[in-house]
Amino acid sequence: MSRFTRHLSVLALSSGLLFSLAASASRDLDQDEVMQLVREGKIRPLTELMALNPDRFSGHLLDVEVEYENGRLVYEIEILDDAGNVREFYLDPVTGAILKEEIEDD
Repeated sequence: MSRFTRHLSVLALSSGLLFSLAASASRDLDQDEVMQLVREGKIRPLTELMALNPDRFSGHLLDVEVEYENGRLVYEIEILDDAGNVREFYLDPVTGAILKEEIEDD
C-alpha cells in the first residue's frame, strides 16, 4: 500500500468516525422508541409533563420531538403562544424541568 493510499484510508476512517460522532450527538427517536421508553417508565408522557406547568405551555402545540441532544434525552417542543410567538422548549423527559427555552426569530 502506498503512502498516499494509507493517508486516504486514514482520512476516510477519520471522516466516518467524525460523522458517527456527530450523528450520535443529536438523534431523533421514532414513535415506537418513545412509546417503549414510556411503557418501561424511563420517561414520562409529554401531556403529563406539560400539565405540571399549564401557563407556560399554553397555546397551540406545533411540533414535538424526542431526541438525544448532546448525549442527553430531551423532549423538544414548539408552541405558538397567544402573542403569536413560536416558543421552543427543551424538557427533561423524567422530571419535566425546562432545560432551555427560546423564542424563534422570523
